[in-house]
Amino acid sequence: MQKRHIGYTVKLLNKRLDQVLSNIPAIRENEMLTGIQTWALYFLFRNISHDVFQKDLEAELRIRRSTATELLKAMERGGLIKRISVDYDARLKKIVLTEYAHEIRKQVGAQIERTERQLMRGFTQEEIDQFFGYVDRMQANLEKGEEMS
Repeated sequence: MQKRHIGYTVKLLNKRLDQVLSNIPAIRENEMLTGIQTWALYFLFRNISHDVFQKDLEAELRIRRSTATELLKAMERGGLIKRISVDYDARLKKIVLTEYAHEIRKQVGAQIERTERQLMRGFTQEEIDQFFGYVDRMQANLEKGEEMS
């Protein structure tokens, strides 16, 4: 029997998740959101009541600064966000959702909810809790591995 690799399997699942999350029907013609843009928007929607900066997005999505910069540039080009300077620190730019982002908010949320239901179909709550326990432990193992290197 051929050995299955957890990392590779998770990568394939993530790729499929990105494909599903990129399939939002209300996006402008010939435009698609990437999976990471969908998650970024979801984070911004959830934190709309306070200023959000690139570093917040980096921490939430666990991405590098360069990745976050490219993500935000693409979202700006797509008309989803604006970056606006704040008066208390000229170096900081808060991320602000555009009118277009607000227009597609319901579609983004609905797609995430549909995807979550699809992922959990056929699993008991206990199995889902176990899954999160396993993922948390794997994440901790990887973080410990980084410290040991």
